[in-house]
This record gives sequence, C-alpha cells and structure tokens, in this order.
Amino acid sequence: MALACLPSCGPVDPEPSGPAGSLGQALVQGTDAPGDPATVALVARRTRCGGETPVLLCSGALIAPDVVLTAAHCLAVFAEDGPYEVFLGPTLLPEPGPGGRFVRVTRAVSHPKFAPATHLWDAALLRLAVPVTDVPPLRLPQAGDAPVAPGDLVRAVGYGDTKDAARPRGQRLQGLLQVTGVTDSAFQAGPAPAMTCVGDSGGPVLGGPAGNEVLLGLTISGDVACRTEAVQLRVDALEDFIRPFLEEAPPP
Repeated sequence: MALACLPSCGPVDPEPSGPAGSLGQALVQGTDAPGDPATVALVARRTRCGGETPVLLCSGALIAPDVVLTAAHCLAVFAEDGPYEVFLGPTLLPEPGPGGRFVRVTRAVSHPKFAPATHLWDAALLRLAVPVTDVPPLRLPQAGDAPVAPGDLVRAVGYGDTKDAARPRGQRLQGLLQVTGVTDSAFQAGPAPAMTCVGDSGGPVLGGPAGNEVLLGLTISGDVACRTEAVQLRVDALEDFIRPFLEEAPPP
C-alpha cells in the first residue's frame, strides 16, 4: 500500500526497557535529547512504511497535536504542496530507531512575507494527517514571558549535522547557545559550547526553567562552518501567522 494512503506509520519497534544510554557528544558539540519528543524531523515522504532510508530535510517543533512549526526554506525543494511527513523519535538515521514513527503532512503554508534571500520571516506551518496525542506540544510565548535578551543561554534541539564522522546527522540532539544580539524579528547566538548546523533548520530554540521552557525561536541560518553564529527567528513575532492556523478547523 502506498504511504500516500496512510495517515501515519506505526512505531518502528517498541521502546527498549531500562535506563537510557549515556549522553553522547554532537549537534555540533551537543548531547542526546531524550526529553524532547516534541522536536521532530521533516522528511520527504516515503513510498512505503519500511525498507527506505529517510531523506532528512529539516527539523521542526510540535506546537499543537496536529501542527508543526518549521522554517519556510525547508520547503524549497518540493514547495508547499510537496510530499512531506514528520518523524517523531530520537534516531532517524542511518535508519529509524526503536519507538520512532512517521506522520504524514497534509498541508504546508509558508509565512506570506518570507524572503528566501535574507531569511526574513523564514517560518512555515505544517498540518498533520493525524493528531499526536501522546507528546505534549512545546509552549508558545505568552504575555508575561520575559523576551529573549543578549547574554541569555538558550537550548537548541535538532537532527542536523554533527561535524563528527563517528556520529551522522539524523540524531535528535540538544545543546546550549548564548544570545549575542536581538532584533524585532530574530536573534543571534554563539556557541556555549554547542552550535546548530545543516539539518537543524526549523528546530526549536528554548529558554526558561526546566519543566516550563518556552519556544523562543526557530533555527533559520548560521555560518557555513557551524562554529560561530546561529540565527533564530523569534516565535513571539509570529503570533499573527501562527494563531489563525491553530484556530483553523482541520479538513474532515
């Protein structure tokens, strides 16, 4: 049966019992992210539920049971009506690991002011074919939350390149960055000691105390070597884009 007819693919295997493995280095200079199930991978839709190596496009953030926020440039290859699905689980590559699952994307919408050349308003929203009911969505900024500021430590999560041949991309990893500059729509950050890289685009950048983190930004760009600077789009600047999509009734 073609995957186009399926709303989702079930778990690859049951989650293994027992304690999680030891933390490993990567993201660049990040660690495993077992506590971040709402960080997803955006992939090109497969033609069947097994036997294909997934094609990682970007990372993303689950912000409602059936909505993922990611970067608009992640849709550049196939455009908004392309064949997409998201992967939930700690290991996508070299092959999906235990407990991972795929959910088909039924609709993708880029920010109407997205400017590819400058990454201005580089955001997109994805509607999932079936709600993800067993993963709490990430918390969006609310009135009263402190805005991001220079000097803040923030936590990036994604499936991108690690610059480590021993650990390929496609692992869900986390790492700390330090904010170096803030504008009305974006903020910049440097390594502390981690740095985002290719494939982390669209992934969440979180701030605040553990257990009450808020989705401050989305990774949208950085230096080519993944060493000195990352640029994040501010999520609190996206309210007028996100809110109508969340309030929109999904198709029957």
